[in-house]
Amino acid sequence: MAAPSGNEKEWHLNDQEVAAESTEHSQPVATSPLEEVVSDKDFEKDLDSGVKRPLNNRRQLSRLDSSTSGTTDYTDDVLEAKSQASAKQKKWYKRLNVLKWGKKPAVPETRQVSREYYAGFLSLMTFQWMAPLMTIGYQRPLEVNDIWLVNPNRSADVLGKKLDAAFKKRVASGDPKPLTKALYDTFKWEFIFGGCCQLTSSMLQSLAPFVLRYLINFSVEAYIAKAYDRPPPSLGKGIGLVIGITLMQMLQSMATNHFMYRGMMVGGQARAVLIAVIFDKAMRLSGRAKAGGKPLDAPEAPPADIKPGSPEEKKWYQRMLKKKEKEAKTAPGENGILGDGHGWGNGRIINLMSTDTYRVDQASGMFHMVWTSPICILLTLALLCINLTYSALAGFGLLMITMPLLGIAVKTLFRRRVGINKMTDQRVSLTQEILQAVRFVKYFGWETSFLARVDAIRNNEIHAVQILLSIRNGILAVGMSMPVFASMLSFITYSLSNHVLNPAPIFSSLALFNSLRLPLNFLPVVIGQVTDAYSSINRIQEFLMAEEAHDDAEWDYNHKEAVVVKHADFTWERTPTQDAEDEQSHSPQAHKKAKEAAKAKKARKSQEVEKAKDMGEARDSSSTAAVEEPFKLRDIDLAIQRNELIAVIGTVGSGKSSLLGALAGDMRRTSGEVILGASRAFCPQYAWIQNTTVKENILFGKEFKHGWYNQVIDACALRPDLEMLPAGDRTEIGERGITVSGGQKQRLNIARAIYFDADIILMDDPLSAVDAHVGRHIMDNAICGLLKDKCRILATHQLHVLNRCDRVILLNEGHIEAVDTFDNLMAHNETFMKLMATTAVEEEHKEEDEVNDDEVEEEKKISKKRRNKKPAAVLMQQEERAVKSVSWGVWAAYIRAAGGMWVAPYVVVLLIASQGANIVTSLWLSWWTSNKFGFTEGVYIGVYAALGFVQAFLMFVFSVAVSVFGTKAGKVMLHLAINRVLRAPMSFFDTTPLGRITNRFSKDIDVMDNNLTDSIRMYFMTMAMIISVFILIIVYFHYFAIALGPLMIMFLFSAAYYRSSAREVKRHEAVLRSTVFARFSEAVFGTSTIRAYGLQDQFQRTIRDAIDNMDSAYYLTFANQRWLSVRLDAIGNMLVFVVGILVVTSRFSVSPSIGGLVLSYILSIVQMIQFTVRQLAEVENNMNATERIYHYGTELEEEAPLHIGEVPKSWPDTGEIVFEDVQMRYREGLPLVLQGLNMHVQGGERIGVVGRTGAGKSSIMSTLFRLVELSGGSITIDGVDISTIGLHDLRSKLAIIPQDPTLFRGTIRSNLDPFDEHTDLELWSALRQADLVGAETTMDDKTGRIHLDSTVEEEGLNFSLGQRQLMALARALVRGSQIIVCDEATSSVDFETDQKIQRTIVDGFKGKTLLCIAHRLKTIIGYDRICVMDAGRIAELDTPLNLYDMGGIFRGMCDRSSIRREDFFVEY
Repeated sequence: MAAPSGNEKEWHLNDQEVAAESTEHSQPVATSPLEEVVSDKDFEKDLDSGVKRPLNNRRQLSRLDSSTSGTTDYTDDVLEAKSQASAKQKKWYKRLNVLKWGKKPAVPETRQVSREYYAGFLSLMTFQWMAPLMTIGYQRPLEVNDIWLVNPNRSADVLGKKLDAAFKKRVASGDPKPLTKALYDTFKWEFIFGGCCQLTSSMLQSLAPFVLRYLINFSVEAYIAKAYDRPPPSLGKGIGLVIGITLMQMLQSMATNHFMYRGMMVGGQARAVLIAVIFDKAMRLSGRAKAGGKPLDAPEAPPADIKPGSPEEKKWYQRMLKKKEKEAKTAPGENGILGDGHGWGNGRIINLMSTDTYRVDQASGMFHMVWTSPICILLTLALLCINLTYSALAGFGLLMITMPLLGIAVKTLFRRRVGINKMTDQRVSLTQEILQAVRFVKYFGWETSFLARVDAIRNNEIHAVQILLSIRNGILAVGMSMPVFASMLSFITYSLSNHVLNPAPIFSSLALFNSLRLPLNFLPVVIGQVTDAYSSINRIQEFLMAEEAHDDAEWDYNHKEAVVVKHADFTWERTPTQDAEDEQSHSPQAHKKAKEAAKAKKARKSQEVEKAKDMGEARDSSSTAAVEEPFKLRDIDLAIQRNELIAVIGTVGSGKSSLLGALAGDMRRTSGEVILGASRAFCPQYAWIQNTTVKENILFGKEFKHGWYNQVIDACALRPDLEMLPAGDRTEIGERGITVSGGQKQRLNIARAIYFDADIILMDDPLSAVDAHVGRHIMDNAICGLLKDKCRILATHQLHVLNRCDRVILLNEGHIEAVDTFDNLMAHNETFMKLMATTAVEEEHKEEDEVNDDEVEEEKKISKKRRNKKPAAVLMQQEERAVKSVSWGVWAAYIRAAGGMWVAPYVVVLLIASQGANIVTSLWLSWWTSNKFGFTEGVYIGVYAALGFVQAFLMFVFSVAVSVFGTKAGKVMLHLAINRVLRAPMSFFDTTPLGRITNRFSKDIDVMDNNLTDSIRMYFMTMAMIISVFILIIVYFHYFAIALGPLMIMFLFSAAYYRSSAREVKRHEAVLRSTVFARFSEAVFGTSTIRAYGLQDQFQRTIRDAIDNMDSAYYLTFANQRWLSVRLDAIGNMLVFVVGILVVTSRFSVSPSIGGLVLSYILSIVQMIQFTVRQLAEVENNMNATERIYHYGTELEEEAPLHIGEVPKSWPDTGEIVFEDVQMRYREGLPLVLQGLNMHVQGGERIGVVGRTGAGKSSIMSTLFRLVELSGGSITIDGVDISTIGLHDLRSKLAIIPQDPTLFRGTIRSNLDPFDEHTDLELWSALRQADLVGAETTMDDKTGRIHLDSTVEEEGLNFSLGQRQLMALARALVRGSQIIVCDEATSSVDFETDQKIQRTIVDGFKGKTLLCIAHRLKTIIGYDRICVMDAGRIAELDTPLNLYDMGGIFRGMCDRSSIRREDFFVEY
């Protein structure tokens, strides 16, 4: 690696120059490419040109310079200039702020370890160690380098090892809840310390109101003494009591703060360590567990260290038996892959990592309240009994009866939450699938239909969430009002049992009942969170316990041969069953069939009858035929020498990829043995490319060796590509390789395998996506060049390479038909001879155009020029992050989405009414104790009770209103956002990592649905409460206003001080979290590649680095909350002190009942003050999610409208296409890719498009479908200019057979016709035409592997690439468009299938206009005309024969592919 490792992981962070400008609204920020940092050696000798780079240039080149903070002097100048400029513009009143005077602090060069690690006792106690960061954050926006690194003892690595060890230990001891206990073992001391703090705090919370009784008593004595002219009690006693109460409050505040901090830290660390272990497990997960098969159908073998026949073995089997019995008893569906057959697909794993770990984190914060609250409640009861004698029991009885009822209600919430989780999973999976295939969805014009599908799931989800939140609000309203009703009942009983209402016990008891509000309030919430988290922990535990893939191969480096396979059978896994609600087709028959298939599959899988009963599944013999068997390899016998080149050939679906998958460790071996004698590298058919630089993709974690690297680049023909890329091999590649062509992806794939320098190289058809001359170059220089002394196994359709192989393996339907040399097979094997007869062996090459040397030189010069002009723009856009607080615009949009601007005043009125009722209830009590109006007891009691009920009802209405409006806003905003994202131009997807978009649609929506309305409700309720109490106090004690002034200023100042840094830290955390998401999902999708290379450890390290990076900001959010709390509590305690002193000093003038009321309120207010600021920050943080969704819903660029005006139904009738001077560039600022293209295609004409990679072949298709709008010129179809009609009207009339065939999860039916527009008969005939089913197979025959209800897995991975390609063809046939575009549709199939496809294209698309980008010249020489593209222009265009006779580029291609003149007259 070129960069120093400490900084390496910071490449993805914000560009400080932009942050310095503190952008008002979020805007995407570009950074320069990753890995621009060069080591001295690279730097001395530039890879491409051997030119030395000037030193000052190096400044611009370093990615770290621009994307991490403080490395450039330039930035400091910018900051200074900015601060001076802003100082001039600042309003006079803003200049009064002393703390913002002086020079802004510089950004540190490197990141420091958190100061908490070295802080002293006092600093730790008061969180003073946070102060330096808060100060910097107040003076300027925080940069990444300001944020301290995680304490070394809290790094994901250290904790991961701890948890791993604890988990293994617990599992070994047969613990039923190993993960929960292992988490406890990992965080024991911090967890226990938090519990002790919370216990202390709970005790004090009950005792302070009790001491209040003595203070009120003191003022009663003084009041009476004044009235009867007796000597008053000494002032010292009163002041002493006030000081005592204040001290108790201070101690309680300290304890609470440390409890919260420890709880949150344990939560944050648990989340980090769980993400790490989930990732580790994902790297080891077996295919069976992933597919949702049952590991019970094969008996588990004891661990290797237990000797067969020993007593240990017997014990082991007994233990397993017990475990199985236990599992059989568990509730249905709880056992993941044993029960619901869901399997751990990638979407589910990502959801575990994003949502489930977050729930564990949330619950941990307040966990200790679950057991301390009951203790606190009992203590309060004891004190109440002292105050009110047995009358207290009446109120307490009420609490005791209602609380269990609330508990039961909370349980129903838990059940509902599980249901909602399923819906959310479904929505996120579907969204992810749509986004992954967005190019494809656009081609087919399916955006609206997919949106409708997402909306349907979303409507159900929101409906369920609204019901859930309403029930929860009901519970909360009852919970909040319970203390009021309880105190009411107690006071009424006290009064009726002939006691005089004395202010001292009454208001002390009111304060005690109020102190119950916090535990009672939080208890249901915390229990809800804990149950959520518990189900999440169970899900994670189930995942961690899932079957692991054991690399079945035996490694023996001293073995004579490189690979030996003896009588081995291998199998892929069963496909996961699909729930009816998962079913992607909405047709009733599809529903029914899917259910039947699922039933049958379960019935057949469950070999243990009790289990079948348990699952409530009956054996359904009628539909067993509907279950397809996974593909198997049977009886494989092979021995491959250490330097042999072996080809694997066979027809589509014969098992070529499977054989390589078996050797790469992807397939499960069911019998036989495999011995590997050396390290292996794997080139899968689908190249898995990382979102990092070209260089990093090739190095793949190996150290950089300059000479070897250059050899590999040349052997794989990557040199010309590197020279054309803006930053050479330091150019960043888009996510999933989105920005490089198929051929480049494949060559990177090969380069990675070669550079890895393993001794066994498995290559799955690596030459399919590259042009013929490139293919030959790779064959000569790489496969038979650099790799000549290695063991190479090459699956291929390119039969012309076979005569260069040492031996050939011929596969047929999953078994080896023959293994022999090429000559022997030619002589003796009939199948082989037939295969070979379809191709001219000596030179069946793909086309390539004649590129003269001087042209290449020219190209180099152009790219040099371009490169020298400016440093390259990085591809992936930096995640935008607003720097100011959430704007009013976002709030306004949120309120409008909730139903209109009237919602805000409506909610505020409800709030004022419910708060007013609350205060009046207590005032009435005070008037009753002093008998202010002289009413009878009955009147006082009646009014008191009525007020209580009104207050509870209003609170409920307010809460429900907030929830319903909030979730409605979430629904509307998600709809807008997802709509806008799907309508965004392709350039948006090319420059935005998928992880980031998924993050918005999973995490941010989760926050909007579940957290935002809660935090808004809590904030407004506590705020209203505080304001009403202050008004009450000032009405009776006017001097309080004087104390309140400075205290409020201090309060607002600390809040602003806190928010300026809290906001920035939170935003950094959000950006860093996206990185974790992006890296995690990317690696999960590349599991098979990572495994084949054996690089799990390296990827685990990068994930852990990313987690630590995220946590460095995440942990600081907890600390700065506590920093604030400690300081606000101090202000609150001063308020208590002031009120206490005022009550003591005005003891003669103000009635003790009012004094008592005020004191009881101020005690409950103290905690609320800091709670309010925290809630405000919480609301703001949660609004951040809304802001991001809003940004996607309003700010993204949009494509042209879907519909403009009317388009005749029959258009296009003939399919005539006219390209007139067409110019096109992919994005602003990039060079033209098509430069003045002119072509007239007659209706029904078939045109083949050829040209070398990058000549602009696929760009023609992009312009035809308007994926990219033209920069000049026009395209008309049947006389209609396509830029004048809606995109949907255009795309729905065209059909495409794309280069990489995309399939969605569901069935074959739902893939061919996702929106039920065709009959089954039409679909079946399309399958037959595409040669996916035999001519004699009937539609009802479900025995074959392919029928309309066959399950299609994620990305269609349960079918071979060739089969997927044929399905894409069938899809185009079903569409029945007049114009068909074929984009290298036959690049991944063998010659025979290719001929089938060509025949289908000729017959199925007769009389239709066909544009075909071809890889194999033979497939298109029978077309009407051939268009030869070169550098964005048409070089030649005429009939194939004329072009051949003209002797231009096309003739050269034909010669190289050994196509003779007479071939043009052969019928293909």
